[in-house]
Amino acid sequence: MGTRRLLGAGELVTERAGNRAELASAQLRLRLGAILRGVRSAVARREARISTLARPELADLTITSRHAQVLLAEAESHASVGRAYGPGTAPTAAEELQLCELDRRASAAGYPLPTAVLAERGLERLDRDLLLLTAAPALDPAFGSLYGFLNDQRSGTAFSATLGVDILAVDADHEQRVLAACGPFGHLRGEGWVTASPVDNSATTFLRPSDGVVELLTGAAVDAGLLGHASAPTSSAAGAANGTLRNAVAVAAAFQAGQVEVVGLWGPAHSGRSSVIATLAGRRATVRADENGGAGVDSTLQRAALTGAVCVLVVPPDRDGVTRLVERVARSRVPVVLVGDEPVRAAELIRRRNFAEVTLDTPGFTDRRSTWLESFPGLDPKGLDELAGRFRLQPEEIEAVARLDATCATWATKGDRPAVETLAGLLSRRHSPKVAAVRTPRRGKELLVLPPAERGQVLEVAAAARAWPRVADAWRLDRFGNPGVVALFTGESGTGKTLAAEVIASEIGLALMEVDLSRLVSKWLGETEKHLDAVFSEAEASNCVLFFDEADSLFGQRGEVSRGSDRYANLEVGYLLQRLERFEGLAILASNLRGNLDPAFTRRFHHVVHFPRPAEPERRRLWELALGPPVELAEQMDLDTLAALDLTGAGIAAIIRSAGLAAVHDGDLPRTRRPAPLTATDLVAAIRKQFQREARLLSPELLGAYARLL
Repeated sequence: MGTRRLLGAGELVTERAGNRAELASAQLRLRLGAILRGVRSAVARREARISTLARPELADLTITSRHAQVLLAEAESHASVGRAYGPGTAPTAAEELQLCELDRRASAAGYPLPTAVLAERGLERLDRDLLLLTAAPALDPAFGSLYGFLNDQRSGTAFSATLGVDILAVDADHEQRVLAACGPFGHLRGEGWVTASPVDNSATTFLRPSDGVVELLTGAAVDAGLLGHASAPTSSAAGAANGTLRNAVAVAAAFQAGQVEVVGLWGPAHSGRSSVIATLAGRRATVRADENGGAGVDSTLQRAALTGAVCVLVVPPDRDGVTRLVERVARSRVPVVLVGDEPVRAAELIRRRNFAEVTLDTPGFTDRRSTWLESFPGLDPKGLDELAGRFRLQPEEIEAVARLDATCATWATKGDRPAVETLAGLLSRRHSPKVAAVRTPRRGKELLVLPPAERGQVLEVAAAARAWPRVADAWRLDRFGNPGVVALFTGESGTGKTLAAEVIASEIGLALMEVDLSRLVSKWLGETEKHLDAVFSEAEASNCVLFFDEADSLFGQRGEVSRGSDRYANLEVGYLLQRLERFEGLAILASNLRGNLDPAFTRRFHHVVHFPRPAEPERRRLWELALGPPVELAEQMDLDTLAALDLTGAGIAAIIRSAGLAAVHDGDLPRTRRPAPLTATDLVAAIRKQFQREARLLSPELLGAYARLL
């Protein structure tokens, strides 16, 4: 650790370089010693004034008439010959030598001392002295008492611009520089190094160090602020993730060299922003604020100035918020990355600071495949195509999948280790919007009972959704619009539209996001559009299959405006058309009545599948699935008779559910026993109930041999 010997107010002899805290403490003691000389001079001048009073002991309690005469004489002297200045706080020659020796030792040990850190942040010598004066009471309580004495103990014990002049100023020009540095447009307040506030309704504005300044001056904040949270950019973030990132590498070099001070990063949220931010920051830490202007931005700029980090600010959506943000960034000196969907090019900002911008596009199939290949070099080409087509993940998310896979390899056995696509699916799941429910599909194509042509069309939708990203990227088909796949399912209720959507999601290997129309549509103007945008955005970010059931209630035809509500209903449909046009995933719309849909939707459907009521062959297959294992039967059922009944798949499922419940009575089924086998009587009773629910007459002739049970 080394030893040291304190010889005086600022004299320090160090036999051997210690750790960073010791070096910072030694430098701080030397600087406080020089500051203390200025304080001593100011105290002496105040004592000289008090000594002229008849009752000096009352100087801190009240202003007597004699005191007023002394103050008046002092003010007249200032007006005629100028004020009395002190000697300043410049270090002596001996102190300069010791400061240089400390800098040499710290440089040899690789420790940036606080003075060097502050100079690197752009604070000049006067700014550093003032910052030390504001922090002095926190470093040594004696300074607070001295400030109270100099402030007549009636205005508080904090530091003010007036004290700064008394302690630091050596002439009139220096006085003006001190006042400007302490003012609202100086670097200390403008960049958040100090905070200003009046105390006890005083006209004087007092300055206090912001959070973290005292720690920085003592050497404690250097570790966490400079290198503790830096994220090194990866090669995929630098070039492979997106073709437009080649420009980001050049901008990053200028940004890290200080030639560019503010970078605008424009593009959609899922375009790989985080990777570009890491490339821009290099080895520097980043601090972020997502608040729309105000104190959040001020606090983040202050932390960036304090730690030397890159400040990342999200551009607010409203114009007033953008104006406030631009004003704060323009007057600061910290490196800033502005992030937004749309460019913000304010003349004030570009005029006052060196500005550059990087525009991002959503990573295409080729970009995603390159990132997957870099993260998983052992995957076969077919597996890479599957992952790049199914999951629209950002570069850093793909790297997170690789990290998760490597972690699983350390604890999971060969048979229990999750597949890469499983991990990618877990990482792509965000959260369900409040107007939709996300669920993992559990029913496969073996349960999909349709005529061969319609069944093939449903499976064709799944195949098209899997192949579309690769084909669209290779032939640039996205230039014609419709970056995703949209399908329409029509047919009566219960014919399997919802099941088909789940089967498609299962075939693709994605989650199903089912929209709850009861919560989506709002009576408040504009709320429905907000809900729709949230659903589409979350489905894109989460790589979900988006499913609208009973879509004709939302996608209905636009009509003539005969009352005020008609106009807003037409606006909702129009917005829905536009958002559907930009959706990048797979969207499925189900409707009982195709004729109720707006004709403008027709050209937006890439696949249209009509679900007919099941014919007798399909109904027989449905009964086979419904009565098959694990359902237990007390007797063999006549499937031909059952298949002759005009029922949908949903109706048959409801019959089995009702029959199973009818076979079990409360108290008749111990926990250790299985339900009683299903009898024909239970089944016929359930069929009769289903026909009643559908408001249809069940003729005994339809039941054949089971008519006797009716």
